[in-house]
Amino acid sequence: MISEGLMQKLAVTGLCDDSRRVKPGNLFFSIPSDGYEDFAKNAIAAGAVAVVGEVPAPEGLASKWIQVADVKVARLEAAKIFYKDPFAKIRCHAVTGTNGKTTSAFLMNAMLESAGKKTALLGTIKNKIGESSVQATLTTPGLLDLFAFAAKAVAAGCTDLVMEASSHSLHQGRVAGIRFRSGLFSNLTQDHLDYHKTMENYFEAKKLLFTKYLAEDGVAVINIDDAYGEKLYDGISCKKVAVSRLGKAKAFVKPEGDIVSSEDGLEILLPMIATEKFETPLCGDFNVDNVLLVLAWANAVGIPELSMRAALASVRVPGRFEKVWSKNGKHVIVDYAHTPDALERVLHTARSLCRGTLSCVFGCGGDRDKTKRPIMGHAVEQIADKAWLTSDNPRTENPTDIINDVRAGMTSKKFEVIEDRAEAIAKACAALEDGDWLVIAGKGHEDYQIVGKTKHHFDDREEAVKAMEKC
Repeated sequence: MISEGLMQKLAVTGLCDDSRRVKPGNLFFSIPSDGYEDFAKNAIAAGAVAVVGEVPAPEGLASKWIQVADVKVARLEAAKIFYKDPFAKIRCHAVTGTNGKTTSAFLMNAMLESAGKKTALLGTIKNKIGESSVQATLTTPGLLDLFAFAAKAVAAGCTDLVMEASSHSLHQGRVAGIRFRSGLFSNLTQDHLDYHKTMENYFEAKKLLFTKYLAEDGVAVINIDDAYGEKLYDGISCKKVAVSRLGKAKAFVKPEGDIVSSEDGLEILLPMIATEKFETPLCGDFNVDNVLLVLAWANAVGIPELSMRAALASVRVPGRFEKVWSKNGKHVIVDYAHTPDALERVLHTARSLCRGTLSCVFGCGGDRDKTKRPIMGHAVEQIADKAWLTSDNPRTENPTDIINDVRAGMTSKKFEVIEDRAEAIAKACAALEDGDWLVIAGKGHEDYQIVGKTKHHFDDREEAVKAMEKC
Protein backbone atom coordinates (compact mmCIF):
# COMPACT_ATOMS: atom_id res chain seq x y z
CA MET A 1 0.00 0.00 0.00
CA ILE A 2 2.32 2.74 1.23
CA SER A 3 6.04 1.94 1.01
CA GLU A 4 9.22 3.72 1.95
CA GLY A 5 10.22 3.78 -1.72
CA LEU A 6 6.98 5.49 -2.72
CA MET A 7 7.39 8.10 -0.02
CA GLN A 8 10.97 8.78 -1.11
CA LYS A 9 9.87 9.08 -4.74
CA LEU A 10 7.23 11.62 -3.74
CA ALA A 11 9.76 13.49 -1.54
CA VAL A 12 7.33 13.46 1.38
CA THR A 13 8.26 15.97 4.08
CA GLY A 14 5.30 15.38 6.40
CA LEU A 15 2.01 13.58 6.91
CA CYS A 16 -1.39 15.18 7.39
CA ASP A 17 -5.06 14.17 7.64
CA ASP A 18 -6.54 17.63 8.22
CA SER A 19 -6.73 19.77 5.07
CA ARG A 20 -6.58 22.93 7.19
CA ARG A 21 -3.09 21.98 8.42
CA VAL A 22 -1.47 20.86 5.16
CA LYS A 23 2.00 22.19 4.40
CA PRO A 24 3.98 21.93 1.14
CA GLY A 25 5.48 18.46 0.79
CA ASN A 26 2.83 16.72 2.92
CA LEU A 27 1.23 13.41 2.00
CA PHE A 28 -2.49 13.93 2.70
CA PHE A 29 -4.79 11.17 3.91
CA SER A 30 -8.41 11.69 2.87
CA ILE A 31 -10.48 9.99 5.57
CA PRO A 32 -13.93 9.06 4.18
CA SER A 33 -16.41 11.81 5.06
CA ASP A 34 -18.85 14.26 3.57
CA GLY A 35 -16.92 16.80 1.55
CA TYR A 36 -13.84 14.59 1.10
CA GLU A 37 -13.40 15.80 -2.49
CA ASP A 38 -13.19 19.44 -1.41
CA PHE A 39 -10.79 18.53 1.40
CA ALA A 40 -8.55 16.70 -1.09
CA LYS A 41 -8.55 19.62 -3.52
CA ASN A 42 -7.76 22.04 -0.69
CA ALA A 43 -4.87 19.83 0.36
CA ILE A 44 -3.37 19.81 -3.14
CA ALA A 45 -3.83 23.57 -3.39
CA ALA A 46 -1.94 23.93 -0.09
CA GLY A 47 1.03 21.99 -1.47
CA ALA A 48 0.36 18.31 -0.72
CA VAL A 49 2.45 16.04 -2.96
CA ALA A 50 -0.35 13.46 -3.17
CA VAL A 51 -3.66 12.38 -1.64
CA VAL A 52 -4.34 8.90 -0.28
CA GLY A 53 -8.01 7.90 -0.50
CA GLU A 54 -10.31 4.91 -0.70
CA VAL A 55 -12.36 6.01 -3.72
CA PRO A 56 -11.27 6.61 -7.33
CA ALA A 57 -9.60 9.96 -7.95
CA PRO A 58 -11.94 12.92 -8.32
CA GLU A 59 -11.78 14.76 -11.62
CA GLY A 60 -8.52 16.62 -12.05
CA LEU A 61 -6.65 14.80 -9.27
CA ALA A 62 -5.72 11.52 -10.98
CA SER A 63 -2.01 12.36 -11.23
CA LYS A 64 -1.80 13.02 -7.49
CA TRP A 65 -4.13 10.34 -6.18
CA ILE A 66 -3.20 7.06 -4.48
CA GLN A 67 -6.17 4.73 -4.08
CA VAL A 68 -6.04 2.21 -1.22
CA ALA A 69 -8.44 -0.29 0.32
CA ASP A 70 -8.31 1.28 3.80
CA VAL A 71 -6.96 4.81 4.24
CA LYS A 72 -6.55 4.42 8.01
CA VAL A 73 -4.36 1.35 7.54
CA ALA A 74 -2.35 3.23 4.92
CA ARG A 75 -1.99 6.19 7.29
CA LEU A 76 -0.64 3.91 10.02
CA GLU A 77 1.83 2.29 7.62
CA ALA A 78 3.04 5.70 6.49
CA ALA A 79 3.37 6.95 10.08
CA LYS A 80 5.54 3.97 11.04
CA ILE A 81 7.79 4.56 8.03
CA PHE A 82 8.04 8.35 8.24
CA TYR A 83 8.53 8.52 12.01
CA LYS A 84 10.69 5.38 12.16
CA ASP A 85 8.24 3.41 14.31
CA PRO A 86 8.83 5.36 17.55
CA PHE A 87 6.40 3.29 19.60
CA ALA A 88 8.70 0.28 19.21
CA LYS A 89 11.39 2.29 21.02
CA ILE A 90 9.52 3.65 24.04
CA ARG A 91 7.48 2.02 26.81
CA CYS A 92 3.91 3.32 26.79
CA HIS A 93 1.51 3.38 29.72
CA ALA A 94 -2.12 4.55 29.53
CA VAL A 95 -4.87 5.31 31.99
CA THR A 96 -8.53 5.42 31.01
CA GLY A 97 -11.80 6.03 32.84
CA THR A 98 -14.29 8.85 33.27
CA ASN A 99 -12.65 10.52 36.25
CA GLY A 100 -9.15 10.45 37.71
CA LYS A 101 -7.17 10.11 34.48
CA THR A 102 -5.22 13.35 34.84
CA THR A 103 -4.26 12.90 38.49
CA SER A 104 -3.30 9.27 37.86
CA ALA A 105 -1.20 10.20 34.82
CA PHE A 106 0.61 12.93 36.80
CA LEU A 107 1.34 10.43 39.58
CA MET A 108 2.56 7.77 37.14
CA ASN A 109 4.86 10.25 35.44
CA ALA A 110 6.21 11.48 38.79
CA MET A 111 6.93 7.93 39.95
CA LEU A 112 8.78 7.07 36.75
CA GLU A 113 10.83 10.26 37.04
CA SER A 114 11.59 9.50 40.69
CA ALA A 115 12.84 6.11 39.53
CA GLY A 116 15.32 7.83 37.21
CA LYS A 117 13.43 7.52 33.93
CA LYS A 118 13.22 10.30 31.37
CA THR A 119 9.54 10.58 30.55
CA ALA A 120 6.99 12.03 28.17
CA LEU A 121 3.44 12.85 29.24
CA LEU A 122 0.29 13.33 27.16
CA GLY A 123 -2.93 14.45 28.79
CA THR A 124 -5.70 16.92 29.44
CA ILE A 125 -3.53 19.59 31.06
CA LYS A 126 -0.23 19.44 29.22
CA ASN A 127 2.00 17.50 26.85
CA LYS A 128 5.53 17.11 28.18
CA ILE A 129 8.84 15.75 26.91
CA GLY A 130 11.46 15.75 29.64
CA GLU A 131 11.38 19.24 31.18
CA SER A 132 9.74 20.87 28.15
CA SER A 133 5.96 21.12 28.05
CA VAL A 134 3.14 22.77 26.12
CA GLN A 135 -0.56 23.16 26.87
CA ALA A 136 -2.64 20.26 25.60
CA THR A 137 -5.49 20.75 23.12
CA LEU A 138 -7.01 17.25 23.28
CA THR A 139 -6.90 14.62 26.01
CA THR A 140 -5.53 12.20 23.40
CA PRO A 141 -4.19 13.68 20.12
CA GLY A 142 -4.84 12.26 16.66
CA LEU A 143 -2.79 9.36 15.34
CA LEU A 144 -0.33 11.40 13.28
CA ASP A 145 0.19 13.88 16.12
CA LEU A 146 0.79 10.94 18.47
CA PHE A 147 3.46 9.52 16.18
CA ALA A 148 5.13 12.93 15.78
CA PHE A 149 5.12 13.42 19.55
CA ALA A 150 6.53 9.94 20.20
CA ALA A 151 9.29 10.50 17.64
CA LYS A 152 10.32 13.70 19.44
CA ALA A 153 10.21 11.91 22.79
CA VAL A 154 12.45 9.11 21.49
CA ALA A 155 14.87 11.63 19.96
CA ALA A 156 15.02 13.42 23.34
CA GLY A 157 16.00 10.17 25.07
CA CYS A 158 12.70 9.38 26.79
CA THR A 159 12.28 5.77 27.86
CA ASP A 160 8.63 5.93 28.97
CA LEU A 161 5.49 7.69 27.79
CA VAL A 162 2.45 8.13 30.04
CA MET A 163 -0.84 9.14 28.47
CA GLU A 164 -4.50 9.59 29.17
CA ALA A 165 -6.56 7.47 26.78
CA SER A 166 -9.97 8.99 26.10
CA SER A 167 -12.92 6.88 25.00
CA HIS A 168 -13.07 8.86 21.74
CA SER A 169 -9.43 8.09 20.92
CA LEU A 170 -9.86 4.39 21.62
CA HIS A 171 -13.08 4.14 19.62
CA GLN A 172 -11.65 6.12 16.69
CA GLY A 173 -8.40 4.16 16.61
CA ARG A 174 -6.18 7.17 17.30
CA VAL A 175 -3.87 4.92 19.35
CA ALA A 176 -3.47 2.34 16.58
CA GLY A 177 0.16 1.31 16.30
CA ILE A 178 0.75 1.44 20.06
CA ARG A 179 1.06 -1.64 22.23
CA PHE A 180 0.82 -0.42 25.80
CA ARG A 181 3.02 -2.04 28.43
CA SER A 182 0.40 -1.18 31.03
CA GLY A 183 -3.18 0.02 31.11
CA LEU A 184 -5.11 1.42 34.09
CA PHE A 185 -8.89 1.65 34.51
CA SER A 186 -10.19 4.13 37.10
CA ASN A 187 -13.99 4.15 36.82
CA LEU A 188 -16.89 4.67 34.45
CA THR A 189 -19.68 7.14 35.18
CA GLN A 190 -21.99 9.15 32.96
CA ASP A 191 -20.26 11.35 30.41
CA HIS A 192 -19.91 11.68 26.63
CA LEU A 193 -23.31 10.10 25.92
CA ASP A 194 -23.74 12.71 23.19
CA TYR A 195 -21.08 10.65 21.36
CA HIS A 196 -21.46 7.08 22.66
CA LYS A 197 -25.27 7.19 23.12
CA THR A 198 -25.32 4.44 25.79
CA MET A 199 -23.22 3.53 28.82
CA GLU A 200 -22.58 0.09 27.32
CA ASN A 201 -21.10 1.65 24.18
CA TYR A 202 -19.01 3.94 26.39
CA PHE A 203 -17.73 0.93 28.33
CA GLU A 204 -16.92 -1.03 25.17
CA ALA A 205 -14.82 1.91 23.94
CA LYS A 206 -12.83 2.02 27.19
CA LYS A 207 -12.44 -1.77 27.12
CA LEU A 208 -10.51 -1.55 23.83
CA LEU A 209 -7.42 -0.38 25.71
CA PHE A 210 -7.22 -3.82 27.32
CA THR A 211 -8.52 -6.04 24.51
CA LYS A 212 -7.00 -4.40 21.45
CA TYR A 213 -4.13 -2.12 22.40
CA LEU A 214 -2.42 -3.78 25.39
CA ALA A 215 0.81 -5.62 24.58
CA GLU A 216 0.84 -9.41 24.99
CA ASP A 217 3.09 -9.04 28.03
CA GLY A 218 1.31 -5.91 29.24
CA VAL A 219 -0.46 -5.60 32.60
CA ALA A 220 -3.93 -4.26 33.34
CA VAL A 221 -4.54 -2.51 36.67
CA ILE A 222 -8.23 -2.13 37.44
CA ASN A 223 -10.36 -0.52 40.15
CA ILE A 224 -12.93 -3.25 40.84
CA ASP A 225 -14.92 -1.14 43.30
CA ASP A 226 -16.40 0.37 40.15
CA ALA A 227 -19.08 -1.94 38.69
CA TYR A 228 -17.74 -1.52 35.16
CA GLY A 229 -14.22 -2.07 36.47
CA GLU A 230 -15.22 -5.40 37.98
CA LYS A 231 -16.96 -6.37 34.75
CA LEU A 232 -13.79 -5.49 32.83
CA TYR A 233 -11.55 -7.42 35.22
CA ASP A 234 -13.72 -10.53 34.98
CA GLY A 235 -13.93 -10.29 31.18
CA ILE A 236 -10.27 -10.05 30.15
CA SER A 237 -7.58 -12.73 30.18
CA CYS A 238 -4.35 -10.71 30.17
CA LYS A 239 -2.06 -10.24 33.17
CA LYS A 240 -4.16 -8.17 35.56
CA VAL A 241 -4.16 -6.63 39.04
CA ALA A 242 -7.35 -5.82 40.91
CA VAL A 243 -7.49 -2.82 43.25
CA SER A 244 -10.16 -2.27 45.90
CA ARG A 245 -10.52 0.41 48.55
CA LEU A 246 -13.43 -1.64 49.91
CA GLY A 247 -11.26 -4.71 50.46
CA LYS A 248 -12.89 -7.06 47.93
CA ALA A 249 -11.54 -10.59 48.11
CA LYS A 250 -10.29 -10.79 44.52
CA ALA A 251 -8.26 -7.57 44.90
CA PHE A 252 -4.50 -7.87 45.31
CA VAL A 253 -4.06 -4.26 46.40
CA LYS A 254 -6.34 -3.11 49.22
CA PRO A 255 -5.76 -0.93 52.29
CA GLU A 256 -5.42 -2.26 55.78
CA GLY A 257 -6.88 -0.33 58.71
CA ASP A 258 -8.36 3.14 58.51
CA ILE A 259 -7.39 5.53 55.75
CA VAL A 260 -6.48 8.88 57.30
CA SER A 261 -8.03 11.69 55.28
CA SER A 262 -7.69 15.34 56.30
CA GLU A 263 -7.14 18.80 54.91
CA ASP A 264 -3.42 17.98 54.92
CA GLY A 265 -3.75 14.87 52.74
CA LEU A 266 -3.95 11.08 52.96
CA GLU A 267 -2.26 8.27 54.83
CA ILE A 268 -2.79 4.73 53.52
CA LEU A 269 -1.29 1.40 54.59
CA LEU A 270 -0.87 -1.20 51.83
CA PRO A 271 0.89 -4.20 53.41
CA MET A 272 1.18 -6.02 50.08
CA ILE A 273 3.49 -3.22 48.91
CA ALA A 274 5.13 -1.73 52.03
CA THR A 275 5.17 -1.99 55.81
CA GLU A 276 4.85 1.77 56.43
CA LYS A 277 1.94 4.02 55.46
CA PHE A 278 2.08 5.96 52.20
CA GLU A 279 1.52 9.70 52.64
CA THR A 280 0.50 12.38 50.15
CA PRO A 281 -0.84 15.95 50.27
CA LEU A 282 -3.52 14.89 47.78
CA CYS A 283 -6.78 14.79 49.70
CA GLY A 284 -10.27 13.50 49.25
CA ASP A 285 -12.14 10.26 48.78
CA PHE A 286 -11.64 10.35 45.01
CA ASN A 287 -7.87 10.67 45.44
CA VAL A 288 -7.82 7.56 47.61
CA ASP A 289 -8.91 5.65 44.50
CA ASN A 290 -6.34 7.42 42.31
CA VAL A 291 -3.49 6.77 44.73
CA LEU A 292 -4.41 3.11 45.23
CA LEU A 293 -4.64 2.55 41.48
CA VAL A 294 -1.28 4.13 40.75
CA LEU A 295 0.51 2.44 43.65
CA ALA A 296 -0.78 -0.91 42.40
CA TRP A 297 0.51 -0.02 38.94
CA ALA A 298 3.90 1.10 40.27
CA ASN A 299 4.29 -2.15 42.17
CA ALA A 300 3.30 -4.17 39.08
CA VAL A 301 5.86 -2.47 36.80
CA GLY A 302 8.68 -2.61 39.37
CA ILE A 303 9.04 0.99 40.54
CA PRO A 304 10.98 1.12 43.85
CA GLU A 305 9.10 2.00 47.01
CA LEU A 306 11.23 5.08 47.66
CA SER A 307 10.32 6.43 44.23
CA MET A 308 6.64 5.86 44.94
CA ARG A 309 6.92 7.80 48.20
CA ALA A 310 8.88 10.67 46.67
CA ALA A 311 6.33 11.09 43.90
CA LEU A 312 3.37 10.99 46.28
CA ALA A 313 4.95 13.67 48.45
CA SER A 314 5.78 16.05 45.61
CA VAL A 315 3.10 15.76 42.94
CA ARG A 316 0.75 18.68 42.33
CA VAL A 317 -2.08 18.56 39.80
CA PRO A 318 -3.39 21.92 38.51
CA GLY A 319 -7.14 22.36 38.77
CA ARG A 320 -7.74 19.10 40.64
CA PHE A 321 -9.05 19.97 44.11
CA GLU A 322 -6.58 22.85 43.93
CA LYS A 323 -6.66 25.05 47.01
CA VAL A 324 -6.29 28.56 45.60
CA TRP A 325 -7.16 30.38 48.84
CA SER A 326 -6.87 29.29 52.46
CA LYS A 327 -6.56 32.27 54.75
CA ASN A 328 -8.46 33.68 57.70
CA GLY A 329 -10.51 30.50 57.96
CA LYS A 330 -11.86 30.80 54.41
CA HIS A 331 -11.11 28.14 51.79
CA VAL A 332 -11.58 28.23 48.01
CA ILE A 333 -11.12 25.11 45.88
CA VAL A 334 -10.99 24.97 42.09
CA ASP A 335 -11.72 21.62 40.46
CA TYR A 336 -12.27 20.30 36.94
CA ALA A 337 -15.30 18.22 38.02
CA HIS A 338 -17.74 18.33 35.11
CA THR A 339 -19.56 15.01 35.47
CA PRO A 340 -22.19 14.09 38.08
CA ASP A 341 -19.96 11.56 39.84
CA ALA A 342 -16.90 13.82 39.92
CA LEU A 343 -18.91 16.76 41.20
CA GLU A 344 -20.52 14.66 43.94
CA ARG A 345 -17.17 13.31 45.11
CA VAL A 346 -15.48 16.71 45.16
CA LEU A 347 -18.36 18.23 47.12
CA HIS A 348 -18.47 15.32 49.59
CA THR A 349 -14.73 15.77 50.19
CA ALA A 350 -15.16 19.50 50.79
CA ARG A 351 -18.14 18.79 53.04
CA SER A 352 -16.05 16.43 55.20
CA LEU A 353 -13.46 19.19 55.72
CA CYS A 354 -15.82 22.14 56.05
CA ARG A 355 -16.67 23.51 59.54
CA GLY A 356 -19.01 26.18 58.22
CA THR A 357 -21.07 26.70 55.08
CA LEU A 358 -20.25 24.81 51.87
CA SER A 359 -20.87 26.77 48.66
CA CYS A 360 -20.47 25.87 45.01
CA VAL A 361 -20.13 27.83 41.77
CA PHE A 362 -20.81 25.61 38.78
CA GLY A 363 -22.32 25.31 35.31
CA CYS A 364 -22.32 22.86 32.41
CA GLY A 365 -20.55 22.98 29.06
CA GLY A 366 -22.43 23.64 25.85
CA ASP A 367 -22.55 21.25 22.88
CA ARG A 368 -21.98 18.32 25.23
CA ASP A 369 -24.05 15.59 26.91
CA LYS A 370 -27.27 17.36 27.96
CA THR A 371 -28.63 14.47 30.01
CA LYS A 372 -26.11 15.02 32.81
CA ARG A 373 -27.10 18.65 33.42
CA PRO A 374 -30.11 18.15 35.75
CA ILE A 375 -28.24 15.35 37.53
CA MET A 376 -25.39 17.75 38.32
CA GLY A 377 -27.85 20.37 39.51
CA HIS A 378 -29.47 17.83 41.82
CA ALA A 379 -26.08 16.73 43.20
CA VAL A 380 -25.08 20.29 44.09
CA GLU A 381 -28.46 20.96 45.68
CA GLN A 382 -28.19 17.83 47.83
CA ILE A 383 -24.65 18.43 49.11
CA ALA A 384 -23.92 22.17 49.13
CA ASP A 385 -25.56 24.76 51.40
CA LYS A 386 -25.45 27.48 48.76
CA ALA A 387 -24.95 27.46 45.00
CA TRP A 388 -24.30 29.94 42.24
CA LEU A 389 -25.40 28.53 38.90
CA THR A 390 -23.46 30.14 36.10
CA SER A 391 -22.00 29.72 32.63
CA ASP A 392 -19.19 27.24 31.93
CA ASN A 393 -18.02 26.95 28.32
CA PRO A 394 -21.33 27.63 26.53
CA ARG A 395 -19.77 27.17 23.09
CA THR A 396 -22.52 27.54 20.47
CA GLU A 397 -25.45 27.01 22.86
CA ASN A 398 -27.40 29.78 24.53
CA PRO A 399 -26.08 29.99 28.13
CA THR A 400 -29.61 30.55 29.44
CA ASP A 401 -30.80 27.30 27.86
CA ILE A 402 -27.94 25.38 29.50
CA ILE A 403 -28.70 26.92 32.89
CA ASN A 404 -32.38 26.03 32.52
CA ASP A 405 -31.41 22.41 31.80
CA VAL A 406 -29.41 22.35 35.05
CA ARG A 407 -32.21 24.03 37.01
CA ALA A 408 -34.56 21.23 35.98
CA GLY A 409 -32.80 19.04 38.54
CA MET A 410 -33.04 21.57 41.37
CA THR A 411 -36.17 22.06 43.45
CA SER A 412 -35.06 24.20 46.39
CA LYS A 413 -34.43 27.94 46.44
CA LYS A 414 -30.87 27.78 47.80
CA PHE A 415 -29.21 28.70 44.52
CA GLU A 416 -28.75 31.94 42.63
CA VAL A 417 -28.37 32.28 38.86
CA ILE A 418 -25.62 34.63 37.69
CA GLU A 419 -24.79 33.94 34.06
CA ASP A 420 -21.54 35.92 34.10
CA ARG A 421 -19.00 33.49 35.61
CA ALA A 422 -16.63 36.18 36.95
CA GLU A 423 -19.53 37.90 38.70
CA ALA A 424 -20.75 34.61 40.17
CA ILE A 425 -17.27 33.81 41.53
CA ALA A 426 -16.90 37.30 43.00
CA LYS A 427 -20.28 37.13 44.74
CA ALA A 428 -19.64 33.63 46.11
CA CYS A 429 -16.25 34.70 47.46
CA ALA A 430 -17.70 37.81 49.07
CA ALA A 431 -20.25 35.66 50.91
CA LEU A 432 -17.63 33.48 52.63
CA GLU A 433 -17.29 33.64 56.39
CA ASP A 434 -14.84 32.04 58.82
CA GLY A 435 -14.86 28.24 58.42
CA ASP A 436 -16.63 28.30 55.04
CA TRP A 437 -15.52 26.42 51.94
CA LEU A 438 -16.25 27.32 48.32
CA VAL A 439 -15.87 24.86 45.42
CA ILE A 440 -15.63 26.39 41.95
CA ALA A 441 -16.27 23.45 39.64
CA GLY A 442 -16.16 22.60 35.96
CA LYS A 443 -13.13 24.30 34.43
CA GLY A 444 -10.22 23.49 36.74
CA HIS A 445 -6.93 24.11 34.98
CA GLU A 446 -8.51 25.78 31.94
CA ASP A 447 -7.46 29.38 31.38
CA TYR A 448 -10.14 30.17 28.84
CA GLN A 449 -13.88 30.29 28.30
CA ILE A 450 -15.38 29.29 24.96
CA VAL A 451 -18.28 31.50 23.87
CA GLY A 452 -19.58 30.70 20.42
CA LYS A 453 -16.47 29.43 18.67
CA THR A 454 -14.11 31.93 20.29
CA LYS A 455 -11.78 31.34 23.23
CA HIS A 456 -11.53 34.18 25.72
CA HIS A 457 -8.98 34.28 28.53
CA PHE A 458 -10.65 33.22 31.75
CA ASP A 459 -9.13 31.40 34.72
CA ASP A 460 -11.23 30.40 37.73
CA ARG A 461 -8.11 30.50 39.90
CA GLU A 462 -7.26 34.06 38.90
CA GLU A 463 -10.84 35.21 39.38
CA ALA A 464 -11.04 33.60 42.84
CA VAL A 465 -7.78 35.11 44.08
CA LYS A 466 -8.75 38.52 42.73
CA ALA A 467 -12.13 38.32 44.46
CA MET A 468 -10.72 37.06 47.77
CA GLU A 469 -8.13 39.81 47.92
CA LYS A 470 -10.98 42.32 47.89
CA CYS A 471 -12.86 40.59 50.71
